[in-house]
Amino acid sequence: MYNPDWLRYSKRVVRAALGFDHLLRPECSVPTQKLGSEYGGWVVAVEPLLGTPSPIVLSFGLGDDISFDQEISKVFGAKVFGFDPTPASLDWIAVQALPPTMRIYPLGISNFDGEQAFAVSEDDTRGNFSTKLVTGKSIVCNVRRYSTILDMLGLTTIDVLKLDVEGSELDVLPEVLGSDVLPRQILVEFHHWWHRTPVEQTYRTVEAIKGQGYTLFHVSPAGHELSFLLT
Repeated sequence: MYNPDWLRYSKRVVRAALGFDHLLRPECSVPTQKLGSEYGGWVVAVEPLLGTPSPIVLSFGLGDDISFDQEISKVFGAKVFGFDPTPASLDWIAVQALPPTMRIYPLGISNFDGEQAFAVSEDDTRGNFSTKLVTGKSIVCNVRRYSTILDMLGLTTIDVLKLDVEGSELDVLPEVLGSDVLPRQILVEFHHWWHRTPVEQTYRTVEAIKGQGYTLFHVSPAGHELSFLLT
């Protein structure tokens, strides 16, 4: 039987042998649930969400798939603050059925407050704009630091932080980890596989996350999406 997860993992093993990918594994076993579509879904630790009335979720990088945000709202009654600065995504979201507990903000997240250039390759079909691309269609968008966003929203606790920010995770995570408001869970997609960032930077960032008291509890078969729990 065809198993796409097996194929994704096999490809990762080959890339890791060549020095281009990682073979990180979960370090603990906790009850988990995947929320959202095959393309846009994320794995969360269930028990911290069940034990929290109206969990607070910051979701950065919405694109054209908000299935995770919709489902975490429905299943756990989460209050979701969704962020995407790109006009294509905002236009798409404008005609979607949003949960009543979800709010959208036309901002990206970065390590400074201001404006930042984003680009998308000419052959991209899903509008995956990135600050790390230097060719293709380019736009300038508003971005804010993690601390600025917390102040703007008046938040002092975060239950889930989702970062699908097309390469900017390496800039943003040090800001998050240096904050007094550490998210209970961090869900992050790493992009060394796409932006030709040395995989050593992903390893260093994972170690920095763990150094702040987080445990890695889920790794997707392709190794792109990692989920951490503050312990």
